[in-house]
Amino acid sequence: MTRPTDLPPEPMKLWTYRFKPLIDGQPLKIDLESAFTWSRLVVVPHGQGASNALTDRQDFFKDRYRLHELEVPSIGGPVRVQVGPRNSWSYGAKVVRGDQVLWQSHEQPHAYLGKMQDMMTSRQDGKPVMEAGTLKRNAPAIITDIALGLLFFVIGKTSDLRTAALVTAAVGLSLVPIQWLINRYAPRKIDLLGGLALFGVAMMLLSAGFSWYYESEFAVQLKATIMGSIGATAFAVDALFGGRYMARRLATYLAYRDLKMQRLSIGMALCGYTMAGINLFVALNFSKDTWLYYTTWGDFIVVILLTQWAINWARSVR
Repeated sequence: MTRPTDLPPEPMKLWTYRFKPLIDGQPLKIDLESAFTWSRLVVVPHGQGASNALTDRQDFFKDRYRLHELEVPSIGGPVRVQVGPRNSWSYGAKVVRGDQVLWQSHEQPHAYLGKMQDMMTSRQDGKPVMEAGTLKRNAPAIITDIALGLLFFVIGKTSDLRTAALVTAAVGLSLVPIQWLINRYAPRKIDLLGGLALFGVAMMLLSAGFSWYYESEFAVQLKATIMGSIGATAFAVDALFGGRYMARRLATYLAYRDLKMQRLSIGMALCGYTMAGINLFVALNFSKDTWLYYTTWGDFIVVILLTQWAINWARSVR
């Protein structure tokens, strides 16, 4: 617990959850600031300014995941403010004095705490599961992937899908010599292609060839199903060899330290086949514009959900 004279803004804060319960008839200001890599509980006791705020911070890369807790003075005696995850997207708060619950934001304000502790703790050594340098190291490759997706969307909306596919593939392939020049001459290495760079280049070549050979826009829509199936099959074959190639290189792209490579390959293969099937369903049953919105935005969300499932399943069993 800290009592700073000033509260500097935390970097990259995403959201602040605010609670203002009445304790002993007086309002208590409770804020939980959250981000991808940290969270901070800030409590301002009644009648005091921000300079007397109490704070409790945890860094997900350094600290074991826990409940935020602060002891705060009040008219009726000290109270403990506890804030933790209520579900996968929101937090709940509780104020207790001794064994008595004075106030809580929800019926089970910390129902998701155990799940989060399991997700954020390595099953190998009990330390934080995520490595601090991974997100920073992979940020350029992630930004590149998003930029290519947006490029395909814009050209697809303003032109036709075949042109969009060819231009996007050409831009993606142009990154290969750029990556070589960066690795050869830049003082600091920047990875634009991710941990599966060679596999990604091969897939881009196949994608460009497919888009060039077939002039039909519907064929371009089906390309995601075909390419997804090829990628899924590559992971399935890799699983037969214990995840030695594809999964191991993919693991360098992830922040987790306790992954089982064979399970990761199997999980990614299932994700790939599922995504291929969903794309086929959307292409066959909806309009070109609907498919374009799905492949740019909806597909991204589904990929995140399925990949997170695959990662959780691939983590070592206790």
